[in-house]
Amino acid sequence: MKLLSLKNCGLFSLIAVAFWLTFANASEIGDDHVVTANDSDGDRIVDTIDVDDDNDGILDIEEISGIGEDVDSDRDGIPNRLDLDSDNDGILDWKESGAVMQIDFSAIRVVSGRILGKVGANGFVDDLETSTDSGQMGYTLVNSDWPADEFPDVLDLDSDNDGLTDLQEAGVDASYDADNDARIDVNSELNSVGSDGIPDQLQITNDKTCCDANGDGVEDIIPRNSDGADLPDFQDLDSDNDRASDLVEAGGSDFDGDGRVDNFFDSPVLDGMDDAILLIPFESPDNNGNAVPDFIDEFAQSGPVTAPQPPTTMEPTQATDLELPADDDPIADLVSEPISEPVSEPVSEPVSEPVSEPVSEPIADTPAQDDTDMMVTRDPAARPGGAILPGAGSQPAEDDPSGGLVNTGLNGAGCSVQSNGIDLIVLLLSVFSVALLGWRYTIRRVR
Repeated sequence: MKLLSLKNCGLFSLIAVAFWLTFANASEIGDDHVVTANDSDGDRIVDTIDVDDDNDGILDIEEISGIGEDVDSDRDGIPNRLDLDSDNDGILDWKESGAVMQIDFSAIRVVSGRILGKVGANGFVDDLETSTDSGQMGYTLVNSDWPADEFPDVLDLDSDNDGLTDLQEAGVDASYDADNDARIDVNSELNSVGSDGIPDQLQITNDKTCCDANGDGVEDIIPRNSDGADLPDFQDLDSDNDRASDLVEAGGSDFDGDGRVDNFFDSPVLDGMDDAILLIPFESPDNNGNAVPDFIDEFAQSGPVTAPQPPTTMEPTQATDLELPADDDPIADLVSEPISEPVSEPVSEPVSEPVSEPVSEPIADTPAQDDTDMMVTRDPAARPGGAILPGAGSQPAEDDPSGGLVNTGLNGAGCSVQSNGIDLIVLLLSVFSVALLGWRYTIRRVR
């Protein structure tokens, strides 16, 4: 009996040791999901067969390079196919993928960034597939700012291209990004990402929980959705629904009024963030001083709600308030142009008689009486006969009835010919005179 007890005790010890050796390095992520070295998501499908190694709802083929090599977008040491936050912006990949927009998640459980549920032979959650073991996602990866860049939101540091980083719009405390690169700081000595790629600063228990955005020890809802409607802030161009875009309320300029960064430029390191804004981030003003940035404060606006409209009517102006030009002022004729029709009557009646003519006549569009004054305000086109006008005399007015003709003055009524022709009467008189003088000279010689 004693021997049997020792044998039973030894058998129990062996089982305990074997269990410890098998699961010593494992981390539970669910009731029956255990992560191991060969099964990164604990779904009992080894990584060599699993088409979604981390169960973030994004197929591995979407998270590796075109030649089949691992990619580490946030350079934290965890490749994207195993990283639950591939760009380290504080928003987990499954929330940035677009699955929550196109798939009913009411019966789907997510723990620490991993989607739990029944999987087929390929390791992909059945509820996310077009059909069991099809290996096809039932949704497409979302790129909120297309065509500004080709980065899906899971890799884009400014998913909606409003100039505010996803990190900032997710509600993550600014102290987590001391170097202002729009990623949560990762340092191998101070801050790590564990085995799941989520920065430990966000996790109350490393590799098991997520996420504490403000460091108060309480799990927070990430990403933030300030207006409680439509899209979360990192995909919403008007996060507080106050009809002023986040871009303008954050202190940016938006000349085309589309709510997105003008003249977007991202090169040579492609990360989906405008380089100029990444270098000099927006200050996120708080105009009403309530410690809430204007872009998520529905009671404060930093920019106009709509473009300002020009006034449709003008206030009547008293004649005594007008400063009329002098009679000899060379710009007197220009006064009439800015004056609109509604003010023409109040001005013409109270003004005294000496000044009524220079103001009222241009308003009524009547011809000017003095052609010389009109020459000051225009450069007339060349007119016929201009080449033979004497000296530097002024050009004839456009409404001159002579039409550019020149009076010869040969008779009382004047004889007009085109100024660019030849005076025929003068020519005939000259020929007749020469002929007469020649005839008289010939008679004398005969005598």
